[in-house]
Amino acid sequence: MMSGKYSKSFYIGALCVFLCVFIFTAPLCFSQTKEEAKAFKKLENAERIIDSRTDSPPAAIAQAYLDRAEALLALGRETEATSGYLAIIMNYPEAEYPELTEFNKKAEEGLANLYSGFSERSNQPVDQYRVMEGQKDPTIFFAYIKSLYENYRNLGRYEKSLHLLRKLYNIDPENQSYLIDMGNIYLHGLDDPDKAMLYFRKVIEMSPEHSSAYVDLGMAYEKKEDYENAIKSYEKALEISPVSQWSMYGLKRMEGIKYTTERRLVKDWYFLGPFDNSDRRGLEKVFPPEEGIDLGATYTGKSKKQIKWSRPYSYDDSGFVDLNMLFDQNDYAIAYALTYVYSSRDREAQFRLGSDDGIKVWLNDDLIFDYEATRSAGVDDDAIDVDLKKGWNKVLVKISESWGSWGFYFRVTDPAGNPLDFMIFDPVKDDARVKRIYKKFVREKGFRITRMAMAYTLAASAFLLSLYFMISNIASKIKINRMKEDFISSVSHELKTPIAAVKMLSETLKRGKVTGDANKDHYYDMIIRETERLTRFINKILDFSKLEKGGKIFYFEKTDMVDVAKEAIGIFKDEAQDENLKISVSAEKPQIFAEADKDAIMQVILNLIDNAYKYSKEKKDITVSVKQARENTLIEIMDSGVGIPKEEIEKIFDKFYRITKDVMAGTKGSGLGLAFVKDIIQSHNGKIAVESELGKGSKFIISLPAERV
Repeated sequence: MMSGKYSKSFYIGALCVFLCVFIFTAPLCFSQTKEEAKAFKKLENAERIIDSRTDSPPAAIAQAYLDRAEALLALGRETEATSGYLAIIMNYPEAEYPELTEFNKKAEEGLANLYSGFSERSNQPVDQYRVMEGQKDPTIFFAYIKSLYENYRNLGRYEKSLHLLRKLYNIDPENQSYLIDMGNIYLHGLDDPDKAMLYFRKVIEMSPEHSSAYVDLGMAYEKKEDYENAIKSYEKALEISPVSQWSMYGLKRMEGIKYTTERRLVKDWYFLGPFDNSDRRGLEKVFPPEEGIDLGATYTGKSKKQIKWSRPYSYDDSGFVDLNMLFDQNDYAIAYALTYVYSSRDREAQFRLGSDDGIKVWLNDDLIFDYEATRSAGVDDDAIDVDLKKGWNKVLVKISESWGSWGFYFRVTDPAGNPLDFMIFDPVKDDARVKRIYKKFVREKGFRITRMAMAYTLAASAFLLSLYFMISNIASKIKINRMKEDFISSVSHELKTPIAAVKMLSETLKRGKVTGDANKDHYYDMIIRETERLTRFINKILDFSKLEKGGKIFYFEKTDMVDVAKEAIGIFKDEAQDENLKISVSAEKPQIFAEADKDAIMQVILNLIDNAYKYSKEKKDITVSVKQARENTLIEIMDSGVGIPKEEIEKIFDKFYRITKDVMAGTKGSGLGLAFVKDIIQSHNGKIAVESELGKGSKFIISLPAERV
């Protein structure tokens, strides 16, 4: 017995186990320590060579970076190893150091072992890459590389940026954003629109529906003053994506081209710059031009360069002022533009402008506008109310730049945005030129008055001769004009309402006034709902236009009308968000089919439900029924609204027609909805009928063939 103590045999067994474990693990421990020591030694030697790079040839330094990366990998410090491989790729590009191609290859292969998306080149052409399996998540690495290239770009080191972008593109050739970025560096940074076009066209070749690439291509054409092709590019972007922010920007650029061809933009200024803005506080600093204009003075600009006022444009030039074409190496810069505007009298006016970056404007030495944010310049982004005095008015503009392209639009209008008569811009305040222009203006005005008098006389004679023929048709024409005015007013309302809602909801979110994830999600849902509503309305107008031209294509298939009706009701409920709305669907059978285009019939039902809702006043009780009638499928939309006068039932499907009954007053509508519905139903070889009584509601009955003949 053990008597509370372990036996001698137990201690002997434990000692044997310990010795076995020690014998088998000790070599591993010593081996690991030895390998770590070897890696540390290799790392120390590599860093010594890197630190003394001025005394070592490029091949030795590249080898040191490679050794450093391998040593760090051996020590498990993978993120630091990445920087070693990157140092070779960044500092010794193959184009400049062909003798170091092998090091570049090894660096890329090393990265391939760390990150997916990279691949090795073994037994493949240089531009072909193979993704390796079992690699690490590349997200952080790609973000790091992209931040590097953006940093180089912002510092004006465009060749470095392009080198990194090309590497990223070779690694991920499906990512078109790298091509777009390369094009923009050539366009805005290196002022080379021809090379920029090559990249934008390559994106379009890869993805013909890439609307932003067409807008970038349009800006490259603009820089070459090829306005015809610029407009074609912007129009193509609008055709592809009518409501995208890029297409809307292209639309504003087209407006700028229009004003350029009409010579309504001021381009003839004196310019001074660039001054340094590396701390991005240039708009806040006071430079000598703000204290007083001296066109003969010399100033110390960026990079200690001596600069003077210059006048590169003439009286005949008009358009966007592209400062990137006036100043070299202008990243993080400030520049000035000076001109004078002559007014024949004291008057109220507006300065209308748009800028790529922060901008300040002075009128007669008074600061009248101060905008610091960066944006893409669009004509008339800002409208500033000003009071012009009779005679010369001094206008000084100060604009800042972050990277690449910078510039501004500038024009003067009356408070309503219309061109002003006898408004002269002249940087040198040439009074003799003003007198010549004024005499010509008075002479042309006299001729214009004479021509107008003759035209009015002829018009009055023609009017009297044709009065008899006009009287018989005047009532119908007035009615048509009224319908068109109602249509324009309604379309404006339909567009403005969701846009205003999205703007209000977005601004509320931006200001941080919505707290809690649930409340934020509710706001996001409302933004999405209003956007979908706006898209449906625009699509309705576009589809109607296509229908009228015979260009709408339908895709007929066996479609469950019960399912379509239920889906339409769900969409409308989500959009209406009205607790007073009572809407239901009934069907004779769970499934009732018709040969139809599902999306088109969905839009028909939504239009009819929307009409029923708008004209139901307080009692919003709507029923959608689906029935089978021999070889046809019937869809009925019933409401308990105001009803339709019998004498107008036949007219309600006419384009732009709206019921004239007083009870309809105040209800918005385009007059296209029912005409659109009728055209779609007829395109399906179907029929639509109406039963209605004033004060008791209406029932619209759609009949569609169950099978298409």
